[in-house]
Amino acid sequence: MSRLLLIRHGQASLGAADYDVLSPRGVEQSHALGRHLARMLDPPDAIYSGPRRRQRDTAAHLVAAAREVGAAFPDPSELPDFDEYPALALMREVLPILCETDAELRDLTVAWRSAEVGSLEHRRAFELTFHAAMRRWHDGHVDHPAVEPFAEFQARIARGLQHVVDRHPRRQTVLVVSSAGPVGVIAGLALGLTPWAGIRTSFVVHNASITEVASRPGELQLRSFNALPHLTDRALVTLR
Repeated sequence: MSRLLLIRHGQASLGAADYDVLSPRGVEQSHALGRHLARMLDPPDAIYSGPRRRQRDTAAHLVAAAREVGAAFPDPSELPDFDEYPALALMREVLPILCETDAELRDLTVAWRSAEVGSLEHRRAFELTFHAAMRRWHDGHVDHPAVEPFAEFQARIARGLQHVVDRHPRRQTVLVVSSAGPVGVIAGLALGLTPWAGIRTSFVVHNASITEVASRPGELQLRSFNALPHLTDRALVTLR
């Protein structure tokens, strides 16, 4: 049985022109994660990251921090199958199209955009709008060239997981630095959840959190979910 530690990237730059950049807080989260992992486990046998800059940079920062305290962590390898779901394209490009014919989604969007930016009402309205748009995507109501279909996303994550399991089948420790979507999907697979329940699980995955899965051929076991023992400063605990 091998040990897979699934890590969501550090906080990115939500609201900025380029989301796919770690914020200063995201860099600090990644360093804290690397120091914690260096204390808690022997050097992993492999480290993989998704292809996004925020994923690759989180992996690089945690490795650098682990090495600074004397741990011999290996260089990360990029695995494109662990890319995130197409949330940005869904909200920026597809949401306005969906709202033309979906009254419920249109009302949620109006409430979100009418609320004061930064307020609790704004955050809550965004979450409701995002969850509703994701449900339309999951249910197959989105057909847009910028948005990967849900079935293809689900299959891609399963393929990436199978690649890692095949490469590391026995008594190895592997880190996978990805995003909330893949973490939720894999946790769902380990628990036998429906695909939508796996996606809903992704909505609560914190930045730089650790989810542990034990694997052997044909079997996954969820051992811990969304753990943050390394973020002792509450200011470093973020969801977005």
